[in-house]
Amino acid sequence: MESIVFRKADKRDAGEIRRVTRKAFEEYAKTVGREDRIDALRETDEDILADIERKHVYICEVDGQTVGAVRFEILDQGIAYLSRLAVDPEIQSLGIGGLLLEKARQECAALGARAITLHTASRMRSSVAFYLKNGYYIHSITRDKDYIRAFMVNELVPMDELFDYESIVNKKN
Repeated sequence: MESIVFRKADKRDAGEIRRVTRKAFEEYAKTVGREDRIDALRETDEDILADIERKHVYICEVDGQTVGAVRFEILDQGIAYLSRLAVDPEIQSLGIGGLLLEKARQECAALGARAITLHTASRMRSSVAFYLKNGYYIHSITRDKDYIRAFMVNELVPMDELFDYESIVNKKN
């Protein structure tokens, strides 16, 4: 590994983002046993292009190869929603996911976000542990995707623990 580059994605990156996202989410789908319910596995280049247009999308390249991606959007009241954090499974133990998460945190803070929220499968213990290790806490659980997901929060500024993050995130859908 000679170079690691984090950069904002552009339209030319859609195919590589789809490839790395699909690889990462195949294991996620197997763990939750709901391959048919994981939106990331049905995503098209057009879906990713739409996200590049309306969300903040960053990629990580190692020696010129796309190995990870993350997307987020800033919602009402300064609440960010992070989606599709994906790292190529072949290099998941090298810290790329943590670096992508930190890049997203820095960008969210620069944009004035007060907290970052996300969902992850509760059964995906490695993902839950990863987010806990990186400053997130489990705020609640949901069954809205036909499997149990943890709704996690990372406060960038002190927030009331009863703040209704879910209503803000649910409005985006």
